[in-house]
Order: sequence, then C-alpha cells, then structure tokens
Amino acid sequence: MAARTVKRVVAGLLGTAIATLAAATPANAAYSYEWDNGVAVGGLGSEQSYCVTTKYSEVCIQPYGDRIFVMDLSSADSASAVARWFTSYGRWGTCRNSLGAGHWAVCNKDFKEGYWLTARATQYDGDTQDWKGPESGDLNVLM
Repeated sequence: MAARTVKRVVAGLLGTAIATLAAATPANAAYSYEWDNGVAVGGLGSEQSYCVTTKYSEVCIQPYGDRIFVMDLSSADSASAVARWFTSYGRWGTCRNSLGAGHWAVCNKDFKEGYWLTARATQYDGDTQDWKGPESGDLNVLM
C-alpha cells in the first residue's frame, strides 16, 4: 500500500514538473530554417573575423555586428558559395553568395550574445537545387 502511494506521489510530481516546464517554454522557442541571399560588399573590413575555407568557398564570421561573409572562390559555374550555420540555442540557416566568382557577400544577422555559432563553407547549385561539396569542417565562434 505504501509503495503504491509513493508511486502516485512521484507520478503526480513528475506530471506537474512537465506541465510547468511546458508552460514556461515560449511559443517561439522553435526556430524555422533561415535562407538569406547575401548583399554585395567590398571585403571584410577591419573587424575581427574568423574564417574557414574550401577549394571553392570561404566563410568568415564577425561576432561584433553578427555578420556572415561568403566569398565565391570557384571559376565561373552555376554553383554559389554558401555558409551553412546553426547556433547553440536552435537557430539555423544558410547565407548564399550568388554574385559570382571573386565577390564577397554579407548576411547581417541578429544572434543572441554568449552563444556559439557554428558555420561551414560549401556550395549550392541554384540551377539543380543540389548541395555540392566539398564542405569544410566546423568553424565555432562565440557570439
């Protein structure tokens, strides 16, 4: 009898804790995928940048200003250089440079401070809508 009572109390406490947690979670906690077409820019400027490169693309992050820079390093082709990124708090997306080889593009974001942003450099073919390699390793930057 005592064991059943303990099980009921524990189950009730657990149910209350789950309901309280669900009520405290904001409705906008789930983020949707973000796709940005970068805007032409002359270069990185003087702000501190952290970069990762593949044979065909370079991605640089500037924590101050929350900017993602993408450079297309390939010769003329149909593929765009892109940054694939995600945060440690659940946001994720792509910053695309469709300006062509030899050009920088920037995506201005607004990330939460004190969280990690992870980015990878790769390519996306807009004609076929296929991801192309190679994809770089992770670039981890504290925002």
